[in-house]
Amino acid sequence: MGIIGDILIYILTGLVHWWWTANLSVFGVSPNIVFSAALSAAIIARPAKAISYCFLFGIYLDLLGSNLFGAYALTYTLMAYGIYMMKRHLDLIGPFSQIIAALALTVVTMLFYQGLSLALAKINPLQLKAFLVEPFLNAIAVPIMFYFFVQLKRRFNLL
Repeated sequence: MGIIGDILIYILTGLVHWWWTANLSVFGVSPNIVFSAALSAAIIARPAKAISYCFLFGIYLDLLGSNLFGAYALTYTLMAYGIYMMKRHLDLIGPFSQIIAALALTVVTMLFYQGLSLALAKINPLQLKAFLVEPFLNAIAVPIMFYFFVQLKRRFNLL
């Protein structure tokens, strides 16, 4: 069930993200479920699989967007590599460390995407309300997504 399970996780994450942002956004802001899944996969999975997951999650967000195709894929791939480097020195299994990592990495990925957009496409996609609220929403979503992924790894040997 290896590759089929990975495809199902990818599709399920994409559907949950799409449904959540379409139906449960409050004032146009919702947690980035794909970011939470990418961060959780980067913490749990082996390095090559984690980078692949994050790249594909980034491609999914690029397909949903209308500008600068590949920027999310690059951003999430670099995030997975950074998590891989951090895992050697920090314990990211606990919820507190995941919350701190989610807060910091949400801001870093948003600023990196903003920089790419300004440098390459001359557009400004960052909204202030998303920049101020989304890190906290992601910090709440990451431990929940991590728990869900750990259960998938234990029961079905996925990730």
